Amino acid sequence: MEDIRIVLDGPNDADLVGIMAYELLCELFGDSLAVSDEEVLETCRQLIREDSRFSALIAFNGENKPVGVMTLAESVALFAKGRFGVITEFFVDPGKRSHGVGEQLIEQAKHLGREKGWSCIELNAPGGSEGQRAVNFYLREGFRDMGPTMKLEL
Repeated sequence: MEDIRIVLDGPNDADLVGIMAYELLCELFGDSLAVSDEEVLETCRQLIREDSRFSALIAFNGENKPVGVMTLAESVALFAKGRFGVITEFFVDPGKRSHGVGEQLIEQAKHLGREKGWSCIELNAPGGSEGQRAVNFYLREGFRDMGPTMKLEL
């Protein structure tokens, strides 16, 4: 496993988090992505600055280069007996996948969730045959497959 350092976002990390999240969105949605890089950056700046329910974990390699990011949001539900976490974006540099970065981000997310009193952490895995690798990773990390998520735009 590679020497990785995971840090919780600070006020000066919004652009780094936003850039890495935008890379993920481009990878997932390609030409159908309906948000610009500047919109992602501005939203990230606002959330990190103003919303305590939003957190980001950033993975750095031994040379202090960012190699992964995970954003989490706090939600509430009766099934969760109150507060729980949702991984909203999860990106590892393609050249660093299968090198332990994702596992270490999940470990840190568990630690953060326990500190915040969350009962569980959920995420939406990418679909299709290309998403199967991610699904297999999440299953190995202890997540349970709960079925598809659907969205209604407002």
